Amino acid sequence: MLWASFGLSRASAWVPQWVLAITLILLLLQLARELLAALNTSAQTRMQAPDGRRKRAVAALIWLSMLLLLTWLLGTAPGGALFCCAWLRWHASEPWPVSLAIAAGLGIALWLLFTAFLGVGLYPGALWPNLG
Repeated sequence: MLWASFGLSRASAWVPQWVLAITLILLLLQLARELLAALNTSAQTRMQAPDGRRKRAVAALIWLSMLLLLTWLLGTAPGGALFCCAWLRWHASEPWPVSLAIAAGLGIALWLLFTAFLGVGLYPGALWPNLG
């Protein structure tokens, strides 16, 4: 998404570039902290009990990769909504109606805020432009 924002005009690119850059930096710092904490545990502790930090770090990498893939393929609003639905259903164990309702609300809110109110086009994804 950050890479795609460089194709926008100068006036509409600065908000996504700053927000995405700060978000990516914070996510990478958190991930590095989790991985370093997992690596710093002693060998004796690893032998006694399984290390939950490593599992959480791997799970975070998988979920983050899925968000990036869905956003790249489907675009910002549909990819974010689909990711939200998957995360709520399988990670947070929410029931299907709640997961679908929140994901639909997120997709509609993203579209309304950026496209309808601000007039800034969201990243359309790699899949949608090639279908038409």
